[in-house]
Amino acid sequence: MFELGFIPAVIALVAVCIANYTDLRKRIIPNRLTFPLIGVGIVFYVLLGIWRPNLWTAISGALGATIAFAIGYVMWFMGGWAGGDVKLFTALGALLPFYSAPYVENVPYPFPITILFNSIIAILPILLVYAVICRIRGRGMLYEQVKITELKEGMIPAVTIYEKDGKVRRWSSKFRKLHYDRLYANPRRAAGLTRYQVGALKRLVRERKLKNYIKLKKGIPFAPALGLGVATAIFYGDIYWCLILALTGA
Repeated sequence: MFELGFIPAVIALVAVCIANYTDLRKRIIPNRLTFPLIGVGIVFYVLLGIWRPNLWTAISGALGATIAFAIGYVMWFMGGWAGGDVKLFTALGALLPFYSAPYVENVPYPFPITILFNSIIAILPILLVYAVICRIRGRGMLYEQVKITELKEGMIPAVTIYEKDGKVRRWSSKFRKLHYDRLYANPRRAAGLTRYQVGALKRLVRERKLKNYIKLKKGIPFAPALGLGVATAIFYGDIYWCLILALTGA
């Protein structure tokens, strides 16, 4: 018998396939993919909740999206994810918000957490190899330093470069409010540096107001990992809890 719950699962699988293609080929997860999916997930569960009727079902899509966005924002804030990863994860949270896990009886378990853990477990061996290669080459895993004269539009800075009282300065703190007259580089901007900002930074280097280096966030495509996390969560289950139960003999 056909279950309505299959619809968002199929949509999520198709979505991660498209996101994998765009992320690996163009290093971007388009907003025209993620934003509509967030709306589709929220509206789907609202309509499903009205049809059944069930208040929890009606709000689950919005709640799942909120939980997924909160987790994704933390990952982005720590420098591990790009903005596209956060929006894709939010869309997955809206489409696949909660499920009844056998190890958490009578409590709806957030499906985005299962997706995240499955994704991390799936990509962990690759990340370990990548970390070793970066260590051997003397490079950072999440950050790299390049010359400002080699900057391109869309690169994401890891530091803030601003002008205050006629002086150009750098700022790396994420926890204090910054006051400035002009902003040249903003690590919080998910789309990265604009063409104007790149030109302005290069001009500052030519005028010797700024040294010719900048720290950038290294974007690691995470869409493939999320794709594996979604697929294994749907077809197999929670790998994390399976490992915990196996190790504890429960």
